[in-house]
Amino acid sequence: MNARTHRCGELRKEHVGQTVSVCGWMDTKRDRGGVVFILLRDISGKVQLTFAEEINPELVAKTRDARGEYVLRATGRVQARAQENVTTTMATGEVEIVVSALEVLNTAVTPAIEVRDDLKCDPELRLKHRFIDLRRRPMQAMLQARAAMIRSMRATLDEANFLEIETPILYKRTPEGARDFIVPSRAYRGQFYALPQSPQLFKQLCMVSGLDRYYQIARCFRDEDKRADRQPEFSQLDIEMSFVEREDVIALLEQVVPNFVRALQQDKRFADRDWPVLKCGELKAPFERMTYETAMRDYSIDRPDLRSRDLRLSDLTAWAKGCSFNAFKTAAASGGLVKALRCPGMAETFSRGQISNMERDAKGMGAGGLASLTVGVQHAAPLQGAIAKFFPEAEQRALVEACKAQSGDLVLICAHAKDKVVHAVMHHMRTMVAEKLGLLDPGKFALAWIVDFPLFEYKDDEEKLYASHHPFTLAQDMDLVRKMAEAARKGGEGSVIARLKAAGFTLEQVLGIRNNQYDLVLNGIEIAGGSIRMHRTDWQQDVFELVGITKAEAEKKFGFLMNALAHGAPPHGGIAMGLDRMLMLLLGLETIQDAMAFPKSATGRDLMIDTPNEVEDKLRKELGVSIHA
Repeated sequence: MNARTHRCGELRKEHVGQTVSVCGWMDTKRDRGGVVFILLRDISGKVQLTFAEEINPELVAKTRDARGEYVLRATGRVQARAQENVTTTMATGEVEIVVSALEVLNTAVTPAIEVRDDLKCDPELRLKHRFIDLRRRPMQAMLQARAAMIRSMRATLDEANFLEIETPILYKRTPEGARDFIVPSRAYRGQFYALPQSPQLFKQLCMVSGLDRYYQIARCFRDEDKRADRQPEFSQLDIEMSFVEREDVIALLEQVVPNFVRALQQDKRFADRDWPVLKCGELKAPFERMTYETAMRDYSIDRPDLRSRDLRLSDLTAWAKGCSFNAFKTAAASGGLVKALRCPGMAETFSRGQISNMERDAKGMGAGGLASLTVGVQHAAPLQGAIAKFFPEAEQRALVEACKAQSGDLVLICAHAKDKVVHAVMHHMRTMVAEKLGLLDPGKFALAWIVDFPLFEYKDDEEKLYASHHPFTLAQDMDLVRKMAEAARKGGEGSVIARLKAAGFTLEQVLGIRNNQYDLVLNGIEIAGGSIRMHRTDWQQDVFELVGITKAEAEKKFGFLMNALAHGAPPHGGIAMGLDRMLMLLLGLETIQDAMAFPKSATGRDLMIDTPNEVEDKLRKELGVSIHA
C-alpha cells in the first residue's frame, strides 16, 4: 500500500468526499480550543489538516506533541471549506482534510533556520543548513524551474535530431582562460588529471567522429576569482553541430531560448512566483544583432545592457586632440581614448559627495579622475563645472554638439592613454546612471547577439597576441591569417608582432581580423557564447603560430585534436549556455548560489559538508603529493 494517495498541493474541490492520505512536514499549527489546524507541506504545496475534539478527541490530543518540521502522515476525508474560510494564499485554499488517522513518521529538532518564504538570515547560515533551506518554497520552485528549463532544452534539441553524449570529467589541462582544478592519479604517481573547464575539445572530437549533432547538460569546473555570478563548478548546455555556419547556430538558440522561457511562463506550478520571466512577455526571434565594434563604441563593453539602449557614450578623442585642457589633449595625442556620457536631465541629480564618490571609483579603476560638466541655460558659455574655465566657448559648444547634450544635462568624461581604463570607467558610470534613471527594469528582458569579435587581443607588456575567444575559433579571413603566419615563420628573431611589423603588417591590421564568435547577452550578462571552429590542421597551425604556441607545445597540449583534424574533420561550430546564470536572471535571484541545489560559499567552500578538507598522510603518500607552506 502506498504511504500517500496524493501530494499535499494537489487537492482541489473535485476531491471533496474522497478519503485521501498525505505525507509531509508540519509547517504550522493553530489550536483554537477543541479544534486544531495543521498546515502540512511537501514540494507540491500545503494543505490544511483539521482535527476536532467532538469528532476524535484522541487525535486532537495526539497533535499536542507535534512540532514544526515533524514528518507526518495523515488520512482523512476531503471537505470544502466554509466560504468565509476560503483562502487564496495557497492552491488548496478551498478544501481541507478532516483527519481520521495521524502518524508521526519522524520527529525533528528545531532547525537552525526558519522554513519560510521571506527568510532573512546570514547567507552562510543558509548554506551550512542547505537541506533545511531547500524545504522553502522559493528554493523548491527554483529547482522545479531549473528542471523545466532543462526538460524544454532537451525536447527542442531531441526534435532537431541531436544526440545527448556524455564527455569525460577526468580531463587534460588546456589553456581555456581560467585556472584548472587538478586531480592526482594513484596509478600514475606524479601525474594529474584536470577537471574540464568545458567539454570544448571532446565535443569537437564528436564532430570528427561523424556524430553530426551533439548536446550535453555538462558539468564544468573553473578555479576563478569569486564573484556573485560565479561558482567553481557549474552547469551549461553544451552544443556542437557539423556542416554549419554562424547563422545556423544562432537560429538554433533562437528556438531553444524562447521555448524554455515559454515553458516557465505556462507552468501552473509557478503562478505564485514573482519572477521576471513571468512578466517579460514572449521572446521573439530573431534577436537583436550588434557588432563588437558598435558595442564598444556606444557602451564600452562587449555585453551591453540594452534595457538602457539610448544611454550611449560619445567618443571625444578627435575633439580632445585640439582642445585646451591638457589632461584630455595628452591622452588623445598619445593614442588613448576620451569618452563622454550624456546623463539626460541630471545636472542637479547628484550631490557633490556623490560626484566625489564617482571620481574616486574612476581613480580606483586606474583613471586619473572623472570630469563632470553641466549644460546650463543662463550663461553665455554653455558649460559649468570645475574644468569648464579651461575651454573657450567654441570648444564648449563643440563638446555639447558631439555629446548631443541639452540644457539640464550632466556630462561625464574620462580620458586615459589606455582604452581599457576608459571603457571600464565609462561602463561603470553608465550602469550607475541607468540605475538612477530607473532604466534597468528586472521584468524587461533585452536580448542581443554580439558578433564580429576580434580574432586576437594584444598585451603591450608582453608584446604578445592571445586568442580573444579560444585558439580553435575560425577567423573570418583565413587568407590574411595564412599570410601573417607565413611572415611570422620567416621573420627570425623577436616577438611575433615584431616579425609581422618587419613584414609590413601593422598592429591595427592584426587586431582588425574578425572571428566567427557569437555571444548572446541578456540584460548586460553573457548567457551563451560560441563560435565556428577550425577544422583544418593547417589553419589551426597558423593561428597557433601567431599566438606563440610552438609545434612542440601544440603537440603536447593538443596533439589528439590535431591528429583528429588530420583525419577529415567537417566544418563545425557550437555554443554553450550557462544554466545557473541564465536561471538567476530569469528568476531575478540575487546570487548564482540561489540557482543551484548545493553551491559553494563566496570563498569556494561547501559549508554543509565542510570541504575542501585535509586528507590523511597515508593517502597523500600513495598519491605522491606533498604539501609545502
